[in-house]
Amino acid sequence: MRCWDARVTHRPTFKELYDELVQYWDYYDDDLREGKNKDSEIEIQIKKAEEWSANQESTNTKTTTTTTPLNYQTHPQAIYTSRLLNYSKLPKPKNEENFERELEELTKSFSHIINTNDDIDEF
Repeated sequence: MRCWDARVTHRPTFKELYDELVQYWDYYDDDLREGKNKDSEIEIQIKKAEEWSANQESTNTKTTTTTTPLNYQTHPQAIYTSRLLNYSKLPKPKNEENFERELEELTKSFSHIINTNDDIDEF
């Protein structure tokens, strides 16, 4: 949740993120090997995402191989070139007013999930 902090110095390092993700993966992988996650919500979502991705790939393959010409007109006065954007006048990033409180609540709820991973059936 610290990733959302507008202050760069309060965000986690790559190493911290990596360690956290490895920890989640280890829990997930252990449960998967033991057969605990077979019908879990995350497994269902992963299967749906994989099916959707496979369908998208087959759809994209079919649409890109068609020989139908593109029927559109460009406006004669339109500018279709890349240009540099001026970002110097952007406001400084800042957190929402309730950010600290919400971050604390989310951290508590996620730490509960991590601490009760051994008994995943509670959820």
